[in-house]
Amino acid sequence: MREKGEDFGEQDEDTEIQNLPLYTERKADGIYRYRRRVPKNLVERVGKGYLYRNLGRTKKDVVGNWPEAHAEVEAILDGAEAIAEKSANLIKRKDHRATILHLVEEEYGKEAAQRLEVGAVDDNLEYALMALADRLEGLYPKKTLALLHGAVLPERSSSFADVLDQYTEFKTTGYEATDHRLKVRIAKCKADLEAAIGAFKVYQQPVQTITRQDANAYRDSLLPVMAPNSVARYKNTLNAALNWYIKETGIDWTSPFAGLLIKGAGSSKADRHPLSDEQVEELKAVFEDDPVTNTLFVVLRDTGARVAEIAGLRVTDCSLDEGYIQITPTSWRRLKNAPSERSVPLSPEAVKVLQALITGKDPEAPVFERYARPRGMDRVSAMMMKRFRKVIADKKLSMHSLRHRMKDKLRNTDCPEAISKAILGHSENSVAANYGSGYAIEVMREHMEKTWL
Repeated sequence: MREKGEDFGEQDEDTEIQNLPLYTERKADGIYRYRRRVPKNLVERVGKGYLYRNLGRTKKDVVGNWPEAHAEVEAILDGAEAIAEKSANLIKRKDHRATILHLVEEEYGKEAAQRLEVGAVDDNLEYALMALADRLEGLYPKKTLALLHGAVLPERSSSFADVLDQYTEFKTTGYEATDHRLKVRIAKCKADLEAAIGAFKVYQQPVQTITRQDANAYRDSLLPVMAPNSVARYKNTLNAALNWYIKETGIDWTSPFAGLLIKGAGSSKADRHPLSDEQVEELKAVFEDDPVTNTLFVVLRDTGARVAEIAGLRVTDCSLDEGYIQITPTSWRRLKNAPSERSVPLSPEAVKVLQALITGKDPEAPVFERYARPRGMDRVSAMMMKRFRKVIADKKLSMHSLRHRMKDKLRNTDCPEAISKAILGHSENSVAANYGSGYAIEVMREHMEKTWL
């Protein structure tokens, strides 16, 4: 078998192909085949040591059949690897219940696993479970195989790590950027919990054994290396996950992270600063060299909207003749909450720069094409901040400070709080605020015009 080769040379189809593609060999009978060794750790799971696919007798046959054969074998190996990885993780966690259900479903299908889970085990399934346990002897923990052999399923018991995994799955939105941030945050929570209270409590003990002392230990381990407000945010994630689990399962338990005191946490005027008019003037130079970045900067400056809200606009969202934009969810960008979906008036300068950018584009096209993709909103934020830091080094100032600036300017020009919230997409908790279609564009414009430079 030849492991390399990118082309087949210039031979006639009746002669042997000299440069064979990866995993391709010519048998004695003249037929070419795809031959792939199965990794040792997957042999038992795949059921054989090699995987074969016939490719044909000629160069044309090999060229045509190789991609499909390769993809098919890759899928088999990837699937086996994923199952093996899941099995390894279950063994590591010593989750006998989940391991047994996983093994039964893999070997006999979902129905067999479901019957075992509800206790509907007949003689045939019982004998099958015995045979499976005997065949897997030495590959899994003795306790797991003993329970499998006896068709016994331990009571369900979720660890703290299990709860966090389930919560992550529940909160998954389908928006890659949002889901990525959640997964990163949950992974950090797990790592910090493990460092504070130990892997055994996080991965193996039932979640109900987590105590207030454990929550305190988690908090105290983070405070020396993290700002109090950051500790509070991670604590709130853990508390939200536990409260979700309590509601889902109906267990009689209170989250030990509920009401956890964190010294120094809380809103403060010193936490985030708005940008001054002088600083905004200084920033113009680092954005105006490129039409895309200049448009983003001008619209963010004059609307107070979030970076992702503007970066995710479609052409059809821009009603430039009427002088406003409509902020709605798109396939590449979700919104923070329901009040974020709104209309916002545009300054004359914002209308001008947007007009130059959208002219000739399809109505459904994104205004900022380079960022209308998975995690595009993260990329635009990073790009804008890179330019921002060329002028302003103060860590308490960021692109989000343009939003704080608009909030302050509206307040300082006696804009009513309710109208300010409507402009900025802040939530209004009163029942009455949930009725009607909101404030008219011209009402909002009247107050915003006083903030535009």
